[in-house]
Amino acid sequence: MWSSQSSSMLREPEAVVDRVRFVIFTGANERAVIAICRHFRRNGIACSLIARPGTDLLRKTRFAGWIEAVRGVDWLDVDDMLAALARIKALHLGEQLIFLPTAESIIRLVLDQREAFEAAGLEVPLIDKSLYERVSDKASFLELMAEVGMPVPPRIDRVVANDLPVVAKPFHEVSPRSGRKLYPELIFTEQALEAFLASDVIEDYFFQRYLDGRSYYFLAFFPRTGEPTVRYQENLLQQPNGKSMLAARLCECPDVRSEERLIRGFQSVRFFGFVMVELIEVNGLFHLIEANPRLWGPFELAIKAGFRPEAIAGEAHHELGSRRALYFWTSGLALSLFAGGRPRRYPQYLRKLISRPFALLGADIYLRLDTLCLLGHELGNAFLLAYSRLRRRVVKDAL
Repeated sequence: MWSSQSSSMLREPEAVVDRVRFVIFTGANERAVIAICRHFRRNGIACSLIARPGTDLLRKTRFAGWIEAVRGVDWLDVDDMLAALARIKALHLGEQLIFLPTAESIIRLVLDQREAFEAAGLEVPLIDKSLYERVSDKASFLELMAEVGMPVPPRIDRVVANDLPVVAKPFHEVSPRSGRKLYPELIFTEQALEAFLASDVIEDYFFQRYLDGRSYYFLAFFPRTGEPTVRYQENLLQQPNGKSMLAARLCECPDVRSEERLIRGFQSVRFFGFVMVELIEVNGLFHLIEANPRLWGPFELAIKAGFRPEAIAGEAHHELGSRRALYFWTSGLALSLFAGGRPRRYPQYLRKLISRPFALLGADIYLRLDTLCLLGHELGNAFLLAYSRLRRRVVKDAL
């Protein structure tokens, strides 16, 4: 079985609207955007991209032709984004434009200025801003799910060297003091802890115990009414400092009780839309880590599992999909290694990857005809990083 909810699906509408067009603001979370574009191309679904100025990586793919507008400035400006949206609307008069949520900072801005975007003709099929922040922000989401009995990593009020390793997590995705976007920090050494405690962001963070166990993603789509569709992936390899997943596989529900609690927690606040929740299992106990209420990085694996991004607008039903698919990001691994980082390897990682090396390469997100240029670009950057590190080492040894 996939999960206790795996058989639930969205009902297919009686008539598919021909004039629906999805709109994606690019420049971040490229792997999810590419997975969505591939799915839309296979199924003849209309999509327009609004690119980031400068080096938007989508320009290095065959989906560059889907870029129909470019933002004028390389930061998030409401008027600039509305002007780009107006260009899309002028190109597709009479079509219904629907926003797809792929990047955290853009989602927050669109929700903050929802009335302006909807008045400009962009439908925003998302929950309201306050609920989105409650689910997306680390501290408030942990509190929400703790209320329905989900275990969370132990919190440390006054962290000292004996507590290492620890995870520093931001209370909010964006600091209310500085407006800076914040990321979790994994702290393993006493020197790193001292530096973090002395930094100017310390008031924006809380500490939890670092958990070393098997990692899973709870993948879900909650319709506005009815039961959710749920799938799972097991994570095998991750970029340093808790960044993007490099290798993963679909799996069956690892813990029915956790699934029931998560569904109850989301439904208690009337959440709808896509969400991914990370869980870490230690000695049979599943701990809640965080949630991403958007289309996540390895979304191509979710599509293989039967998820359909157009379901956000009621344009399709989810399917059963594959149960054994793999996901791999070769150039992401190379970038991490050649920058001197040490990817996080989860339990049973070596056995699973070594046993299916060709299948893993075949599952690479960029080893496809439509993204070969992007793959070459990232591998080239990885080799430049390696060369730069080697050169610095040679210079240092010569002094």
